[in-house]
Amino acid sequence: MEEGDRLTLAAVIESPSRARKVTLQKYRPPLYVGDDAEWNAVKSRNVRGAKRVRFAVVATGPNTERYRAAITYKNAKPVTTQPVSVNVWRWIPLSDYDPYYQAEPYAAGFGAVSINGQTYSGWGAATYSHTGAWEARFTPGRHCKTFRSVIGVSDISHDGSSAIIEFTADDAHIYESPALTPGMDMTISLPLAMPYRFGIQLFDTTPGGTTGRDAVESWPVIGEPSFLCTGV
Repeated sequence: MEEGDRLTLAAVIESPSRARKVTLQKYRPPLYVGDDAEWNAVKSRNVRGAKRVRFAVVATGPNTERYRAAITYKNAKPVTTQPVSVNVWRWIPLSDYDPYYQAEPYAAGFGAVSINGQTYSGWGAATYSHTGAWEARFTPGRHCKTFRSVIGVSDISHDGSSAIIEFTADDAHIYESPALTPGMDMTISLPLAMPYRFGIQLFDTTPGGTTGRDAVESWPVIGEPSFLCTGV
């Protein structure tokens, strides 16, 4: 499940005519060394002869949630079911990861980026950088299955400029954008095969463009970049 999704858990009652109440319990691991783990009651339902009792919950994570049902019977000891586990995936901002490699330190980085009049928290070419190509690599560590972002060029890019953005996973190219120009934005969602490394490459492809402060230039950027991960 993805964090925030609703899921339904069902308890199957073997003797519904004798069962009185079923309580959904959620496992809480110890927060500190020396603490005891706990099974906390989430919701309770009267059985009323039902063979199956359902509970709707919201996945909140992190990573894995464990549930079980506790059933009370008339003239019998309470029974608890075997636990079930639910993997929870959540969106983690790229900014939570420090790049392990940068083609040129401080030429690109995190901060506010403006794409087609919209401001995002993002990553991209620094406004003072005129190198024309930028690269950084990050280490999600085989925990993430999707990357999403809004891509484009910064609104400070010159009229007539263009750029492309490419992504790599474990050194293999997995995406190349079309030509990006001022006033253009694209929302992308890339499936990942749980890569260890993830790379971002930015290129100023302005026709006839040259580097330097007086050149016709483009600054490619990505807005709200994040990974969908579990086990982090």
